[in-house]
Formats: sequence, structure tokens, C-alpha cells
Amino acid sequence: MMLPSNPLEQALFTSASDETQTPKFYDLLLESNIYILGSVSNKEEETFEINDDQEFDIQHWEKDEDQSPIIPFFTSLQALQQAIPEDSPYLEIPAIAFLEMTMGVPLVLNPNSDYGLEFDADDVVILLGMNTDEVKTGEFDGDEDGMTLGKLDNLPPNLSNAMKTAFANFPEIDTAYMAAILVPLEDKKAHLLVGIEGQGDLDKVIIEAADSISEDDNDSDFEMFDFYAMSTEDDEVISNFLRDEDTAFYHGKPKQMH
Repeated sequence: MMLPSNPLEQALFTSASDETQTPKFYDLLLESNIYILGSVSNKEEETFEINDDQEFDIQHWEKDEDQSPIIPFFTSLQALQQAIPEDSPYLEIPAIAFLEMTMGVPLVLNPNSDYGLEFDADDVVILLGMNTDEVKTGEFDGDEDGMTLGKLDNLPPNLSNAMKTAFANFPEIDTAYMAAILVPLEDKKAHLLVGIEGQGDLDKVIIEAADSISEDDNDSDFEMFDFYAMSTEDDEVISNFLRDEDTAFYHGKPKQMH
């Protein structure tokens, strides 16, 4: 049996026998460093500071029951070494940074041990203080990149007004929706997603409409925004979320019947 090697591990062991101590473990987890199997591209020194330009190669495992992806992480180097049969590259990083960059992908803490925990996407959302009632998860384009979609608490006024003005020039656009999206295996930060629903060649319409919207109009909390042509056939997860969660901010003029 493994003995605790640091305060985080001690808190985990204590919470396993006393559920009232579980909140203290989660609080300490967010303040601690954890260990993961992986490496950083172009890292020349043993120590480094996490920034937006870094690319991480994080090792994924597969669940036994359905072979779906899951990312292991560990409370100590001792726990990591106990879980793997041979030496592998590893990183020590802040737990909160790890949770943010892997949001949407299931996680397992200390696999192959007596004190393991699994975290699904909603668990991570709760840990990071987001509103789990406003977040749904799904698969993107049929691949294994976990995806998180979320409603916005408030529309960015300048950006939404600029888009309404631009969209009004295109009768092909019936409705426009705005939400947040995070695909953690593609990008470490969430960005704004603008879904366009309408008729005709929407991809062409989006290109023309986007040209009249400046990045200076972006008063949202996100560094970038993307446009997305909605469909009832392709990527139903995204389109259904935008419709079902009523994230519409623009409605075109009703079409006249002849």
C-alpha cells in the first residue's frame, strides 16, 4: 500500500475514509501541482512557465469498457511511477492549468491505485467554478477530441450589434447564434462561436459578412471568434445545442410569400 508523500495525497487518503473532508481535498487540488505523462514541444530547460504558445503532448489512455479516451494524472511522482510498467516522459504542472487545457476530456486521478478518482466533463466544470447547468459536452466531427459548449451569461454588446448590422445586408441569413466553445485537444482556450442558419451558400455569405466585422468590435471575454454554418445533417451536436439552448441573437426579416 502506497503511503502519502505530500499534503495533496494525504488529503486524498483522508477524504477516502471521511467524505466530509472531500471539499478540502478539491480545494487543495486546485492549489497544487500534479504529474502527467507527456512532454512539451521545443522545451530546452527542465523548468518552464506555461504560456499560450506552448504545445503539450499529453498521453491518453483508453477505458477498458469502451476504449474511449481518458487522460491520467497523478498526485505525486511516486503515484505515477507505480501506475506505469516502465519509465515514460512526465511533467509537473499546476492542477488548475491541466484541468483548463483538458476540459471536455474524461480524466482519471491515480489510476491503478487504491485511491483513484475519475472526473467527467461536468466534474471539471464544477471544480473550475463554471455553471454546469449551462454546459453540454459531445464529440466533434466524430473524432476523439472532447468538446465543451457553453451559453454566454451576457452578449458582448459591441460585437453583437456589429454582427447584426452586417448580417442585415444578407437576406440568406435567417438566424444567428452565439455561444462559447472549447476543444481542448485543439486549443487551450475557449473561443466565441457564431452559428449562422439560413439558405443558400452560407459559407460564401459568412466570408463576405465577416469582412465587415473588425476585431476591434470584439468586446467579449474571448480573444477570438469563429463563424459556423449550421446544418441539420452535419455536426448535429453543435447545431442542436445552439438551437435547443436558445442562443439566438439575430433574426432576419421574414420572407415574403408570393
